[in-house]
Amino acid sequence: MENMICPHCSTAVKNDWYSSFAFEIDEIKRIGKGIKYGACTNCEKLVIYLQKGRLDFYPGSGEHKVNPVRSEKLIYPRKSSFDNSNDIPKEYIEDYQEAIKVLSASPKASAALSRRLLQSILRDKFKIKENNLALEIKKFITLDGIPSHLTDAVDAIRNIGNLAAHPTKNKNTGEIVPVEMGEAEWLIEVIEALFDFIFIQPLKLKRRRDELNIKLEKIGKPPMKIKK
Repeated sequence: MENMICPHCSTAVKNDWYSSFAFEIDEIKRIGKGIKYGACTNCEKLVIYLQKGRLDFYPGSGEHKVNPVRSEKLIYPRKSSFDNSNDIPKEYIEDYQEAIKVLSASPKASAALSRRLLQSILRDKFKIKENNLALEIKKFITLDGIPSHLTDAVDAIRNIGNLAAHPTKNKNTGEIVPVEMGEAEWLIEVIEALFDFIFIQPLKLKRRRDELNIKLEKIGKPPMKIKK
């Protein structure tokens, strides 16, 4: 039994854990990865971790197991990729984190939050405002300077969510309506990609440029020029 704060219900519980699917990633160092899983004793929902560490063989069971474990990462339920980021405005990150939080309990509610957030981003950051989300997406994918992988991802929302056939979620993006399989998860993926493009990467480049300019100044050279 191990202590755990359940990522589903946020309750402190003692849990039984099981291991499976261990595989080798470094034959020389005998490093491997494996799955640790168990059900919360309070809400009974599944929790899964990916473990990394030394891979040992247990003759009795005929299985490989990760022991000792050097690191582990929660892979289900899905958690926010930007929990510790200060680079994303509060009004966006709050809706995003809420969409993550309710995903396992209510994909419909999660998708509604993500659609509303997507529309806010398109209107605030790209100055696109149309009568409905489908038209706003259609205009977004024609913009210059947007990577094709991002326009393709955003455009897929029209097909996965079938916005044309569902006027309610097309126009009233925050309303809770039925979702297609995988729609809620895909919306979160797209929001993450937009966050990375709009907020994370530009600030990373700025920080690196500022660091380089400090070094250039120390050796008496002019700073980097920024193209406008």
